[in-house]
Amino acid sequence: MTKKLTITGIALAVSALHFITGENYQGPFPVFVNGYLIDVLLPMVLFLLMSLFQNKIIRSPLFRACAVFDFGCFVEASQYFGRPFFGSTFDPFDILAYASGVFLGILLDLVILPRLIPSWQM
Repeated sequence: MTKKLTITGIALAVSALHFITGENYQGPFPVFVNGYLIDVLLPMVLFLLMSLFQNKIIRSPLFRACAVFDFGCFVEASQYFGRPFFGSTFDPFDILAYASGVFLGILLDLVILPRLIPSWQM
């Protein structure tokens, strides 16, 4: 139960952050926040959410990492070829942001949170 609540809390915090910053964010690091923050945080959250599935294959870190990163690459490729899907502008740095988000998800799920929450591994 702790894992589900923690991941739900992280997902809700990322959602709230997305609405708080909005399109016209003018605070610290506006270029990063407006252009890349959500591209880092959404893959992280997707990676964490997929760990809650009951299926062993879907829960495996390698599968989750590949699935989330591949989906991000699909989104960028569709934008590159003029078929926008979840966005409209191709940016090769978005692919780096997706990779960073997956890496952050791996770090949280396999290193940081198991040390902070003893019952983390389900």
